[in-house]
This record gives sequence, C-alpha cells and structure tokens, in this order.
Amino acid sequence: MTIQEERYWMYNRLLPGRKGLTVEFIDGVKTFIQVASQLPSFQFDKMFRCPCLKHKNLAFLKPDDVKLDLYRRGFLPNYWIWTSHGEYEPHRDAHAGSSTAYETFDEDQMSRPYEDLIFDVAGHNLRSKVEEPPNAETQKFFELLHSAQKPIWEGCSTHSELSIAVRMLSIKTEYNIPRECFNDVIGLMKETNPADNIIPSVLYRTKKLVSKLGLTATKIDCCINGCMLYYKDDAAEVICRSCNAPHFKQNSGKQRRPKKDVSYSRLFYLPIIPRLQRLYASMSSAGHMRWHKEKIAKSDVLSHPSDAEAWKHFDRVHPSFAAEPRNIRLGLCTDGFTPYSQTATPYSCWPVILTPYNLPPEMCMTTPFMFLTLIIPGPHNPKAKIDIYLQPLIDDLKLLWEEGVLTYDISIKQNFLLRAALLWTIGDFPAYGMLSG
Repeated sequence: MTIQEERYWMYNRLLPGRKGLTVEFIDGVKTFIQVASQLPSFQFDKMFRCPCLKHKNLAFLKPDDVKLDLYRRGFLPNYWIWTSHGEYEPHRDAHAGSSTAYETFDEDQMSRPYEDLIFDVAGHNLRSKVEEPPNAETQKFFELLHSAQKPIWEGCSTHSELSIAVRMLSIKTEYNIPRECFNDVIGLMKETNPADNIIPSVLYRTKKLVSKLGLTATKIDCCINGCMLYYKDDAAEVICRSCNAPHFKQNSGKQRRPKKDVSYSRLFYLPIIPRLQRLYASMSSAGHMRWHKEKIAKSDVLSHPSDAEAWKHFDRVHPSFAAEPRNIRLGLCTDGFTPYSQTATPYSCWPVILTPYNLPPEMCMTTPFMFLTLIIPGPHNPKAKIDIYLQPLIDDLKLLWEEGVLTYDISIKQNFLLRAALLWTIGDFPAYGMLSG
C-alpha cells in the first residue's frame, strides 16, 4: 500500500453535500496530532506547525488550534509525507535493498542535522508562499509614511515634510535649543518659503508628525535608591515599598497653581518591538535579516556568530524557533559612562544596547543597528539592582520569545509571526557580574 492510499483520509474530509466531516478524517486528524506531539520541539513550547490550507506549515499553533484549522480548511495540497512533523522523504535502504514508503525521523540515522532539515522545509515553503498585503498595523504605518513624504512645497526636491521635521528635531537635540527658540526659527523658515509650504509651524506639531512613525520613548519613574520602578501596577505608588523614599519631589514655596509632580529619578525606555519590526518594513534591511541562513558558509572559518557552536546548539535545542529564519537573535551590551566633564561631580549613567545578529558582519555592528533601549539613571552604579531597571525590556523580550508579534516582511511581501531570543550579553567583568546576577 502506498502512502497516498494509506492516507487517503487526508483529502476525504467532507461528507456528500458538505454536511459534515467524515469519521475517517476525524480519526486521521487525531492520529496526526499524536504523531506531531512526539516532536522534540513540542516538548518545549507545546506547539507545532499547522499544515492547514491557510497556514501551510508556516505558523506554530497549539494542538487544539491545529485540529480546528484542519477541520475547517483541510490539509495543504500534496502533504502526504509529514516532513514538517518528523518524517522524511522515501529513500532506498542501502543495506536491505528495499524502498520504504515513509520513515519516522531518527536523528541518529540522518546524515544531516535536524535543524538543516527543518530549514530546508521552511525555506521551500517560504519561497512558494504567495504575496500578502500588509497587516492592519503595518498598512497604517506605510500610509502615514507615504503621506509624510510630500515635498514641503511644490517643486522642492531636497526635503519632505517628514525629513525636515526629523532634521529640525535632531538639530534641537544636538544644540539643546529651547522650545521658544525652536518655534521662532521654524516660524522664520515657514515665512521665507513659498506660501503653500507644509513645514510644521511649532515644536508640538513637529513632534506629533514624527511620533506617527511609532518609535516612541517611554519615561518610567523609579526609586531614587533603585529599589523599584513605578511601573504597571505600581505606577500610582507615592513611596518606595522597600526603603520608604518618596516618589516625588516636594514643591517649594507658594504657587498660584499647583505644579506637576516631579519624580526624583526617571528611567528612559525605547521599546524594542517596533524597532525590530521596522527592520522588516524597509527594503534596505528586510532581505538581509535572512542572511545568517542564506549565506554560503566556509568550513572551519568563524566569520559570524551563526558559525559558532553556541548558535548551532541553540538551533538544536529550539528547532521551532530555528525553523523560521526571520526570527531574530539578539546580543545585549551595557556599561557605565560619565555624561558630563571629568571635573564635574561623578555621575554614572548606564545605556543598554541591543544588536540583531541576523544581519551580515558589515551591517550588524554598525551604528544604525545598535539599538539604544534603556538609559539607566545615575548618579551611582546600579550594581545588583540592574534587573529592576531591565523590567520593561524583559517584558518585551518575553513577549517576543513566548508569543511573537505579527510583522510584515516587505522583501517577500508576507506577514509572519516574529519571535526573538537574547543569546549573548557583552560587557567588561563588572558589567558581566551585574547582568549575571
């Protein structure tokens, strides 16, 4: 009996008149779920690839969700041999001289590693998948970006509404220009350009335009002694629950109207998820994010972290993550520095930087791809309390690892579930001691 005859049930799903599912299809799906649940990757994250007509082995779902998808849509065409679920193509046994119909995957019997097989399947499906429109969030971003690309006046070829806003904000930050000065300068620019120009008139409108890109900065109040963050459920606390230090500074003197509360210390967090998604929204970087898989490897030459044993070991331990070459491997580095002159009062400020290692060597260590995510305030070294300041970053990394975020890859025009893993931390020995707890 051939494999097609044995698994005829896979494509005999509906009863005559489409009045329900056949009994053999329901039993067959149950058998498929049992086989797929034996995969090593399932033991880790309790998910496996969904082979339905919609997902085509590209999405990882829980068994109950896979079962429902198969009931609704059926299997993708010609998926007789479950190559994405632990089986491999028929081959001739050199010792027995017979051809097997299909074999269950055995890592010790294979001539190539498990992760290579998964990558081959993922790569084939990736190339054969039809183009898709961007998801709603990405489509909104593209529309905002397109509308902001209008020239500042008819016939201008040097600047758009967005480019001049970004440039002006950069100048303001670099030279620490006060708000009033900024408004006067940009007002003068608006007056001296043609009357139909669309230059933002004040700082507020300039910031509002740039904020539409979605790359925001979050300010999180923290205890002056670094005991806790006033974050999530603790945002409304007025004293530190560890050292009883006050959250806000006291207003001095009599004021005609109450001033806004000012925190003693504040952490700046630049969310990492939108910035990783932007890597796939730009044609200049999206295609390079698969470089680590598509590169031509040189034997015995360590030219990139993907050539190292640590990377390969991670792929073997987490095959479901490795199966999607667009998932991101990250490195984290941090160290203290003095932002003021050496003669000033000592002040230690700690930036935390993330780097995506999917990119080729000539890109992944350059400034545009070294993402500043946290600025831990001073004046003192955070020491063992650094994990308190890392909470918002850890929350985003957990989301990227456990659930993933829907992302649009503009290079091949597909939506996919982006996941990320933090593989390395980089720092001197004091910083390493802090990060390792």
